[in-house]
Amino acid sequence: MGRVKHQNPRRNHYQNRNFNPNSSNNNMIQIGQHGFFITFTASKESFVRNEVYNLLNRFADQLFGPEFVEEKQLDVNDLNDLDSALESETMKLNETKKAVRRFRIVKSGTKHSFFVNTTLSLTSTNQLIENIFQTSIQTKEQHSRYIERLLPIAFVCKAYDDDLRKLIIRKEFVEHILSLIDGNDNLTDNTIWFDVQAKKSNNTQVKSSHLEEILISDLISRKAEDLNGTTLKRDYKKPQILILLHVIRNVILISIVKHYELFKKYNLASINLTTTVGEKVEEGGEKEEEQQQQQQKKKITFDDDDDDGEEEEEEEDGVDDDKEETKDK
Repeated sequence: MGRVKHQNPRRNHYQNRNFNPNSSNNNMIQIGQHGFFITFTASKESFVRNEVYNLLNRFADQLFGPEFVEEKQLDVNDLNDLDSALESETMKLNETKKAVRRFRIVKSGTKHSFFVNTTLSLTSTNQLIENIFQTSIQTKEQHSRYIERLLPIAFVCKAYDDDLRKLIIRKEFVEHILSLIDGNDNLTDNTIWFDVQAKKSNNTQVKSSHLEEILISDLISRKAEDLNGTTLKRDYKKPQILILLHVIRNVILISIVKHYELFKKYNLASINLTTTVGEKVEEGGEKEEEQQQQQQKKKITFDDDDDDGEEEEEEEDGVDDDKEETKDK
């Protein structure tokens, strides 16, 4: 009998566990997804996860309605049959398990950061984030405790030059840029001013400057016919639209945003600091006004006391004069 070759258990490790690298069960960023990139302070991830879900779901319910439609109340006649009621409940539970949630947190590949995959459209993601920042600025309320940066991610591709060029050629990329321009934006000569910034982490093969050159040269070379009569030009100081490229390991996260300086580089923690500092300054100003008012009141009382003292001295002088006159007589 021939010898039986024993297979190495490490070789079939993934086969035994039915591992599929292209599946979404590995809890990592996948190509073609869109959502949000979130950084947070050094704290427990469970607290941050709860805060992220609560923040996004609360504002999403206000803008787009609840995620799940409320179930209608069943009649008493329908509840008489227990078997049918149990079957309906099991069917509903199975449907909820299979249903894809509106937001789902996955690993980003770097420390103290998350990527939130979403089922919302590209324009809805930008609208949601802008609403969060605008409400926090207007109401001066702190909506988060651990979240730092909160960026909408429109596209995800592999960290290669060819993949980035293929993504830029797609119509969705240009359409998303044009969708961010509203009627309130004053376009001089139908030109959109943009800028590109690249950043990398846990990657040494890609140069950020090279990625910026690829994207800028392609957008500037676009004709006005392809951009609905508009042209794209670069502005270093105050661009209307900023395109951010964040390279994480072998993936590029592309974010296209507006109001980059107004929203403090989409840093929610810095906006919370400005609101708290503004409140403290207002409180300090109110205290100073109160102190000034108290000092003015004290001055008024001192002036009144001086006037009373002068009147008393005049009365005493009059009494002394009367006494001298009586003595002379």
